[in-house]
Amino acid sequence: MIGPHHLDDDIEAAESFFNAVSSIRGHIHEDFGQAVADLVGLGNGNGYTGDIGSPGHHHHDDDSSFTIYELISKSKFTKKFAKLVDDHPSVVDLLNSTSANYTLFVPVDKAFEDIPDDHKKPSKEFIENALLYHIAKGEYPALKILHSYTLPTAYDEELLGGEPQRLRPSVNLGGVKLNFYSKVIAADIAAKNGIIHAVNHILVPPPFIGRIITLFPDRFSTLLLAYEKTDFVKEIHGINLKGSTVFVPTNEAFNWLGPRANAFLFNTNKGHKYLKAILKYNIVPNATLYTDAFYDERESEQQKEPVEELTSEHYDLPTLLGDAHISVDIARIFGFASIKVNGYSRVVIPNGVAKNGVIHVVNRVPLPPHKGHRHHHSENVGEIDVKDLMNRLADYV
Repeated sequence: MIGPHHLDDDIEAAESFFNAVSSIRGHIHEDFGQAVADLVGLGNGNGYTGDIGSPGHHHHDDDSSFTIYELISKSKFTKKFAKLVDDHPSVVDLLNSTSANYTLFVPVDKAFEDIPDDHKKPSKEFIENALLYHIAKGEYPALKILHSYTLPTAYDEELLGGEPQRLRPSVNLGGVKLNFYSKVIAADIAAKNGIIHAVNHILVPPPFIGRIITLFPDRFSTLLLAYEKTDFVKEIHGINLKGSTVFVPTNEAFNWLGPRANAFLFNTNKGHKYLKAILKYNIVPNATLYTDAFYDERESEQQKEPVEELTSEHYDLPTLLGDAHISVDIARIFGFASIKVNGYSRVVIPNGVAKNGVIHVVNRVPLPPHKGHRHHHSENVGEIDVKDLMNRLADYV
């Protein structure tokens, strides 16, 4: 059982570590708004050669008589990561085990140059969790990653109800990246118990949803202002959640409501109550819905990971706004996906992994349907009349 002070120390260490690796923030900013482009190969490997992989080449079965742990221990490019693993016997056992297959995204030694020399060393438990976060459960060769939306890791996150924290792969002309910043620079290194991919940045377990949103004021300043106007952060911190799904409207999404609605919501005391209702409506508590996985802490039986490459699904999910439900439709086809909320709000950046849930960035502000309407779906919702807005939210204010 983790005591509250111990948990606070780990959270503080995680935040500090995330801030210290400043290059991570830069890379996230660079790639955050980029949609997944045409599926392409992994590029030229970016210059690492030798026993961890030659540039521009995938690896086959030459080293498959060795376990993942044995390969990274032998490699001259992964000495620092291997040294950390050696300090954690349970991770050594996992990477040596042949009872299941795993995929290791191993940071090359150069990745550790991101960490300042004077940085306070995190706790041993935090380091172990970070090591586990580099290990995906199952075998994910490069081609399978191209068709994947998220990857379950060996790090079980307490704030997700003990479910696996996930990695978010993305593909563009520059190659494959994990969580927007860590690039795969050598791929498909075969091991007896799985596959190794080399990456150029350490994979830091993601911070809280609120922390992630504050990193991008250029995209979410209106939402951050809404939190401030309604004192929403204080309220949400008082709610005990095991995972969550948060639909995050961009600044442009708020603009679509129109100047009159925004003036009412942000500039009047009465409007602040309706604004808080909207913020509550955009949060699904105790249910974390990714494009390809669903952690539902409300049910005894959980739907984990749909594996069909060609499928569509509909979810009608409760929100923090009383009995108001939000509708989510997901369509998947061979690595591409479309997610719509209430039939009109499109998810433009899906699967933003976080410590306490998942973020889906939307291009319209999701609103409850009109009174008496059974269906959420509405076409091309744009500027909204203040009376219409009040009518939709009247039962919840």
